[in-house]
Amino acid sequence: GFDYPEGEGIPMTDFAKEVGAPTGFRNAAAIGALCYIYGVGIDILNNIYRDAFGDKAEKDILLAEKGYKYASENMKQLEKIQKAGEPKPILDGNQASGLGAVKAGLKNYYAYPMTPSSSLLHFLASMKRKLGVTVVQPENEISVAVMAIGSAFVGRKAMIGTSGGGFALMHEAISLAGMTEMPILCLESQRGAPSTGLPTYNAQEDLKFVLHAGHGEFPRIIASPGDTEDAYYLGGELLNLSWKYQSPAILLTDRYLSENQATCDIDVDRVTEESLPLYSGDFSDYRRYSMTESGVSPLAFPPDAIVKATGNEHDEYGFTIDGEKESSEMYAKRMRKEEGIREEVKKMDAVRVFGSGTNVLFTWGSTTGVAVEAASEIGDIKVVQIRYLSPFPDWEIEKLEIDKAVTVECNYTGQLRSLLKEHGGINSKLIGNWGGRQFSIEQLAEKLKEAFE
Repeated sequence: GFDYPEGEGIPMTDFAKEVGAPTGFRNAAAIGALCYIYGVGIDILNNIYRDAFGDKAEKDILLAEKGYKYASENMKQLEKIQKAGEPKPILDGNQASGLGAVKAGLKNYYAYPMTPSSSLLHFLASMKRKLGVTVVQPENEISVAVMAIGSAFVGRKAMIGTSGGGFALMHEAISLAGMTEMPILCLESQRGAPSTGLPTYNAQEDLKFVLHAGHGEFPRIIASPGDTEDAYYLGGELLNLSWKYQSPAILLTDRYLSENQATCDIDVDRVTEESLPLYSGDFSDYRRYSMTESGVSPLAFPPDAIVKATGNEHDEYGFTIDGEKESSEMYAKRMRKEEGIREEVKKMDAVRVFGSGTNVLFTWGSTTGVAVEAASEIGDIKVVQIRYLSPFPDWEIEKLEIDKAVTVECNYTGQLRSLLKEHGGINSKLIGNWGGRQFSIEQLAEKLKEAFE
């Protein structure tokens, strides 16, 4: 067993008898003593008791004051802790991504509760008036996705949130958003295992699933944050990209990042609401899907213009077509947007690099933090976090000088590892973890030593 140090004794039971309080009240004396030790005024504690218990707080207050007085006569106060700069927010990854999206102009949030994405629904619902966001919980995930498409149709920037099982129900709507060129942002927070799986545990198993979300070919913008600050920035970046290129975007996170709280150092000015490619011509002849070199058509919304949107292949006005020539032209028009998205992402931090060396450790999502810590214990390892997964940043991979490569991710099959081979021709060793828990620093450091031998 452990040898615990002797604590400071406080005659709490005696104090309770002195004030005529039940024995269970005696903890108030200990709290009063702690207030003295930490330099917290007894009035602050007494006010808390009054707020919590009203007229019934008398015994608690008497005991707290006795504990405070006893500590002042028998114990030492701790030295005051110096403030470390300005106050910083404490956020979880879901909250941070939502705030980043709000900074980029988010107006509507739709979600059906599903762990581990639910904290964003609760947070935005509690802050909806302050943030100016309409928050709706529909009857299921199918409704969530199609309501977001409806919001985009009238020019309201919308975000949705779910986990893997809920995202499975959204696939037809994601494909509809691709065909109708409706910008929506989806938070997909991964949980462990297939089906219901491990609702409250961690995983990175949905990467390939999300990369191919929705049937058919259309542009998909997908990114994964490595920490809470990164979640804020990507929440804003993806909403802006989604609207600029009128394509669905997916923020792929996981339980560990979604629900863990952290003190954040966020540059709020890094995220801005970007202007939209708006139509400025004669609304009576508005062509929602007008042919352009970039594939991006100018936007207009009801009631200024008559806007037609259909899941069928369509012409520039939105009327259904099935002819070979015009169908292939509209198909190519949609796909041309991928070129613009790729060039846009090249201007961003598509990857983040930590450390130096020719031994390269690839990671994504929340494994980034533990990977950086574990690599620093060994030394001579460069950690590369892949932020953008679609388009995949092969231009960044080509710059790397690699002697040995290892990929670390919380899945069995090495989904990022296969993408690195597909897009960059990189053969890497896999360190996987699929038991629902995040790597520990010590565990990963040992595995890295073996992998880089």
